Amino acid sequence: MRLHRLELTGFGPFRERQSVDFDAFDRDGIFLIAGRTGAGKSSILDGVCFALYGSVPRYESGDKRLRSDHCEPDDPTEVRLEFTVGERRWRVTRAPEYQRPSRRGGGLTAEPTRAELEELVDGTWIGRAARPRDVGLLLDEVLGLSAQQFQQVILLAQNRFSRFLLAPGAERQSLLRALFGSRRYEEYARELGERSKAAQREVDALAERARTLLAQAERLIAAQADDPEHTEGADAGPDVAATPDLGARRDAVELGRQRAAYRLDTLTHERTAADAARSAAEAAHAELVALSKAQAELARARERLATLEADGSRIASDRDRLDRARSAESLRAPLEAAERAERTAAATAAAAAEADTAWLLIAERVGEDAAADLEAVVERVTGELAVWTAALAHETALADEQAQLAAAEAETSRLEGDVAALDAQRAQVPAELARLESELEPLRERAARRDPARTRHDELVQRLAAAEEAERLAVVRRDSEAAHRDQA
Repeated sequence: MRLHRLELTGFGPFRERQSVDFDAFDRDGIFLIAGRTGAGKSSILDGVCFALYGSVPRYESGDKRLRSDHCEPDDPTEVRLEFTVGERRWRVTRAPEYQRPSRRGGGLTAEPTRAELEELVDGTWIGRAARPRDVGLLLDEVLGLSAQQFQQVILLAQNRFSRFLLAPGAERQSLLRALFGSRRYEEYARELGERSKAAQREVDALAERARTLLAQAERLIAAQADDPEHTEGADAGPDVAATPDLGARRDAVELGRQRAAYRLDTLTHERTAADAARSAAEAAHAELVALSKAQAELARARERLATLEADGSRIASDRDRLDRARSAESLRAPLEAAERAERTAAATAAAAAEADTAWLLIAERVGEDAAADLEAVVERVTGELAVWTAALAHETALADEQAQLAAAEAETSRLEGDVAALDAQRAQVPAELARLESELEPLRERAARRDPARTRHDELVQRLAAAEEAERLAVVRRDSEAAHRDQA
């Protein structure tokens, strides 16, 4: 960051506007602000700090005496600073809170804190923020330092510098820690120490766990070494429990693990060979079981064959009897048909005898010649029966037609009544039309006046809404004027 120009008005010991052009000392690199006590040297630095952060390190106790004691009540108090960060040039203007005469009435009123931040773009100052909070947030992003960091790294307060020069060694060290914020490094050292202790405790716990696991492994190795079935032909190995060195014990346990792995591989190969032998034995056993089953089935077949050979004569007799039964079965259908024909002929003869008897009785009753040709009589009776059947059908149809005729006559009477009623109603239609026409004429006149009335109604509704809005705005205006008057 590079400072260009500082303007102080009514700030510190300066009542009139004072300007400091830092660009005039640009080629000098380092320059000194010198003057008598109370001339305002520290106020220049206070103005820079106040313009950037709105606070002054000398007055951190709360007594913010920023406004000049030489100012009249109407004199303004303002600080303006131009500076460059990177390639961007900024101008910040701040004013502290102070008392001024009220514009309306008597007494004093508080002039609120004011801040404004501008940026120089193509030779024109462009406003970027106009409220103290917004200016502070934007300057934090532009500067990248908080007020505390700025006062610790760039601007050392005068009262702290004098304390630093006059303080003894221990107090100077404490003051440097307070000025440069080294407390965090002490916190880092303390936290690293706690982490180191925690790590050491974790290492000790892991070492204890490792010793426990090594002891278990050593007991397993010792137990395996005492087993003659597993130690045959193997070296006894070193005494792993004789030394407290974890590395040596771990190496001994690793050696025991390798030996156990070798024995495991050997036993695995032996188990694989045993499994193969067991599979071969199971296959041979299965073949033997199958052969035994086949031999038992052959023996049972031979027994059945001997039994059948012993029953050969009885089977031949049964076969001859079966052939004769099949030959007799072929004659069953013709015999049954002949029996059914005989039964039908007997029934027919009985029915003919009954018919002859009935005919004799009927002929005697109706006066017919019983010896006449029966077929001619049947033909004549059949013709008469057909005539009578037709007559019965005509008689039945005549009754139905008479019922339909009666219904048609009733419907005709009803329709004639309806026609008479319709004629009467039709005669009344002209008079009804005239009446409706007389009633419709006033309605047409009223409909013609409806559209202008509706237009007038809409206009009145709009005027009423405008009047209500005007009344509401008048109330808002009165409230705003009262609030503005109170603020003034």
